[in-house]
Order: sequence, then structure tokens, then C-alpha cells
Amino acid sequence: MNLLYFAVCLGMVALADSHGYLQDPLARTSRHLAPDEPFRPPYWYDNSGVWCDNVQQDQSFSSCGRCGEAAGNRDASQGGIYDKGVIEKTYTSGSIIEIKADISAAHGGGFQVELCPQVTETDSCFQTLTIVSSNLPMRDNRVCVPNGSAVATARVQLPSGVRCSRCTLRWTYR
Repeated sequence: MNLLYFAVCLGMVALADSHGYLQDPLARTSRHLAPDEPFRPPYWYDNSGVWCDNVQQDQSFSSCGRCGEAAGNRDASQGGIYDKGVIEKTYTSGSIIEIKADISAAHGGGFQVELCPQVTETDSCFQTLTIVSSNLPMRDNRVCVPNGSAVATARVQLPSGVRCSRCTLRWTYR
């Protein structure tokens, strides 16, 4: 049995200009919201607005950091200042997992989910995962979020044969 241990990072891109965070498994930038978490600064002051550190992005390509920071910044990545070393969830490779994203202010757009099985996140490391189903509409392997607020639940297929001690699960909202 291959086990995947997930340290979750949050990636949001400014194209849709929405606010939300990965609630389950809990995003690194939202760790201070966990009931068992003692107050250990630093914490991301706007955990529901992690979108390239407020750097405007063009529509064709995002120049965000790997986990929602500005390009070149690794604060929310593994080993960064917001990484408390917590493994949020443990999964079996090849399984279908459920994730929840708390969208507090959607202004159109939607999200996809990706996995990096390496300790150091790179662009080439992340692979797009298949979203099997969601409580919200879907199109082109993305969960579409209507205007307003919602808790989006999605069932996501993990790849078979992946084994890692600290994978990174990333959701990207565009």
C-alpha cells in the first residue's frame, strides 16, 4: 500500500479576483485556523486572499510562486515561514479523496487541483489531478464557482504508484 502524506499549499491566481482557502485538507496559509493550532506567528494575514501576493497577473500565464506567493517568493512553500511542518492528511495512492474549499467571495471563475510529490515544489513537479465530481458545476476538469459564497466539495482522483513523505496538494483558482 502506497501512502501519500500531504502538506497542503494554497495557490490562487488573481484572474478571478475571488477569496477562499482550502479548508480540508487545511492549507498551509490557513493553519492558524485549526482548533489544535497554538498561535505560532507568522500567519498569513489574509488567508482567503492568497493570490500571487496581490501582484496583478495577465490572463495567459500566471507568474505566481508555486503556492500562491509572488514570483520568486517561497514563504508558503515547503520550508517557508508559513510551513509549520504539519502533515494535514494521509492518503492511499490511487484513491479518490474529498477536498473542501471555503469560498467567501466568488467573482466568477473556478479551480483545479494539482499534486507535487517532491519536497521542493517546482512548476514541472505539479501534475493536474482529475476531479471526479463536485457539489458545484464542473467544466474542463475545473469546479466552477458561482458569484457569492460557497463551500465547494470535490472528489479528486490521486495517481496510482505515487509515494511521498510530504506531497503538496495545490488548488488554483482562476
